[in-house]
Amino acid sequence: MSEEVLVVNNSQLQPYINSSGLNLTAVNNGLFDLILKKHLFMPRDLAEYNFDHKQIIPYLIIRNRNNYLLIQRTSKQTEKRLHNKFSLGIGGHINPDSSEHGKNLIIGGLHKELNEEILVHNPADLKLIGTINDESNSVSRVHLGLLYELEVLSDEYEVLEKDKMSAQWENRENLIHFHENMETWSQIVCDYYIIPAHTEQETPFNDKN
Repeated sequence: MSEEVLVVNNSQLQPYINSSGLNLTAVNNGLFDLILKKHLFMPRDLAEYNFDHKQIIPYLIIRNRNNYLLIQRTSKQTEKRLHNKFSLGIGGHINPDSSEHGKNLIIGGLHKELNEEILVHNPADLKLIGTINDESNSVSRVHLGLLYELEVLSDEYEVLEKDKMSAQWENRENLIHFHENMETWSQIVCDYYIIPAHTEQETPFNDKN
């Protein structure tokens, strides 16, 4: 049986994601409540080719002061397109069993992914930053990221899936050196949230709503 994943119809999402990039205002305009009220679950093998819906993916970055946890995927990752890529985000699909309560459905999915991949110490503050949307290819077009930032008061952590990833702290300014080899969503997060002034050259993600 195919995995069931949370999706929302594109027609309902359009007021919040009218272009590619990182939208910092969408979550303040009711998107979170819309997802909770209007979502449905679809078999993943169908959702990957259904351009009428977007799969909602909580995408969590972890910060300790001015340092961000940078993850490198290994070739044992399920997604081949992410092999050996650097990533700032921990994320995954939301399944029907992510939470027993609708209000916690998105957060339940986020904690499920975090608890499977990284153990952090002294978490302090979790906040929803905005949405990540990338219309540049067929894979990205069927996904919408909800960007969260988790502040931690300790630099201690443990990688739980050691065969699939490694991790290290990197200062905000150093992230530019990994940018070229980052997955696309992490590049968007760098360009428009963490280090928005790191380059003067034009990028394809120019929506700074």
